[in-house]
Amino acid sequence: MFERFTRGARLAVTLAQEDARDLGSREIGPEHLLLGVLQGAGYEFGSLLSGFGLTTEAVRALLVQADPDQAAFAEDAEALRAIGIDLHAVRDAVAAGFGADAFDAALHKSGRRRRRRGHVPFTRPAKKALELALREALVHKDAEITSEHILLGILRGADRRVIGVVAELADPEQLRAAVITVLDRAA
Repeated sequence: MFERFTRGARLAVTLAQEDARDLGSREIGPEHLLLGVLQGAGYEFGSLLSGFGLTTEAVRALLVQADPDQAAFAEDAEALRAIGIDLHAVRDAVAAGFGADAFDAALHKSGRRRRRRGHVPFTRPAKKALELALREALVHKDAEITSEHILLGILRGADRRVIGVVAELADPEQLRAAVITVLDRAA
């Protein structure tokens, strides 16, 4: 299916994988796809999203706020950065010296779970959002799947967590209508 994705849509999926890792998730969920779409959005689409208050920073803050493990790692990384220590680099060095899961295993023993390296699978809701992105492209008679279609797929998938995050910042139905207007103008 990814061969039908535009360069921007592929970038959004790649960024979603990076965000899942950065946020300590073992799977790519629709919330990570949302972050990927926000980061990979072109000028016009990005302006539309930021006009609704949907920015990478705002969404990430809401996601971190909702997950204590992610919040703790982000706080630790920020505190250590203030004294010149890059926690991400430390984690990478531990993985290089002791194995890919050594850092995660050590944190798991202390009751905290963290990021792992390698393949990060999609959750069922994320797969559904990507499938719905394809359907959105077909409905709009578009030959390729764009970041706009991915966002529509995320909204249509109705994952409670990601819809809750979007609803904190924008009305999901108004956002959907605005994205469809952008797609119609491009056609």
